[in-house]
Amino acid sequence: MNFRFTAFLLLGLPLLAQAGPPLLPGQALFQKNCARCHGANGKKGANGAHDLTKSNLNAFGRTYLVTNGMGKMPAFGKTLTPAEVQQVVAYSLTLK
Repeated sequence: MNFRFTAFLLLGLPLLAQAGPPLLPGQALFQKNCARCHGANGKKGANGAHDLTKSNLNAFGRTYLVTNGMGKMPAFGKTLTPAEVQQVVAYSLTLK
């Protein structure tokens, strides 16, 4: 067996195993901007944040809220690009 391949198997595989599953589009943005109040799974509810797993808002409503904010929720329209807002919204719809 090739020495470099053997070294990779011995040294590299543990690092790959620790990496975890790849992030979904919008997930990193959600973790950075939304998880503080909504939680990583959307259920946290800190600072009056709604449980996103029980929300009946569609993509249009969520896009409006993420862009413009409402109540205690800050507006992200100047922080995130329109494409990033769409990614966050799409990711938030996967939370169940």
